[in-house]
Amino acid sequence: MDLDGTLLDLAASPDAVSPGEGTQDMLQTLEAAASGALALITGRPVAFVDSLFPGYRFTVAGLHGTELRPGERIAPPGAAETFAGEAPTAAFRHGRDLVRNAAQDLPGVLFEDKGRAFALHYRQAPEHRAEVEQIMERALICAGEGYLLRPGKCVVELCPAGADKGTAIRRLMAEPPFAGRIPFAAGDDVTDEAMFRVVNEMNGLSLRIGEPEMTRDSLAMAKLPSPADFRTWMRRIA
Repeated sequence: MDLDGTLLDLAASPDAVSPGEGTQDMLQTLEAAASGALALITGRPVAFVDSLFPGYRFTVAGLHGTELRPGERIAPPGAAETFAGEAPTAAFRHGRDLVRNAAQDLPGVLFEDKGRAFALHYRQAPEHRAEVEQIMERALICAGEGYLLRPGKCVVELCPAGADKGTAIRRLMAEPPFAGRIPFAAGDDVTDEAMFRVVNEMNGLSLRIGEPEMTRDSLAMAKLPSPADFRTWMRRIA
C-alpha cells in the first residue's frame, strides 16, 4: 500500500506526516496475519519510512520502486536495500541544486530532497504550479538521460527512470512470502495507477483513495473517500 494520502493523511509539508496512534501496531498485526506479505510502496525513501515506524522494519519499496528493502519478518537484521538505475550523477546533483535554489524564490513552494530523487511541492501555493512545472522541466534537461518527471497531487518529482510502483509489485510478487498470493494494492494518486494496472492483471484487488471527482478515471476496482476510511477498514480486518 501507498503511504501519503492512502494510509496517512496528507500534511501541509512533506516532513509533517505522521502515522498516528495505533497505525504501526495495526500494520504489524496485518503483516503477521499475512506471514510477512505486507509492503509499503511509496514515493518516499526507505530511510524516511523507517523513521515513521521506529523500532521495526517493514518491507518497503521506496522512490516508486527504485529502492526495495525486505522487512524484518522475511530477512535478517541489516538486510541491504537494492536499487534500480545508476547512482546520482554530477548532472543530477546540479539539477537538484538548481531546483533547491529556485524554490527559495517561490513563497509556499517546498523543496524535498529524497537522495536519488527530488521534488517540488506546491500544495500551499497552487498559484505557482506553472512555475514549478517549468523549473522541473529545466531540471530534467539538466539531469540528462535516465530520469523522468512524475507529477502528483500538488507535486512534481524527478526520479530515476526504469522503475515504478507496478514494477515494484512484480518484483515483490516473484519472491516469498508474496509469491502465489492474490495481490491487493491501495493508493491515492496518479503514480499509483501503475500499481493498480499490474494488480488487476494478476486478478487481484486494487483500491483508490480519494473523493469521487479525483478517482473517476482510476483503474482501481474499488474506491474509498479518505485515508481515515481506509484505516477503519483495515482495523476491521486486522
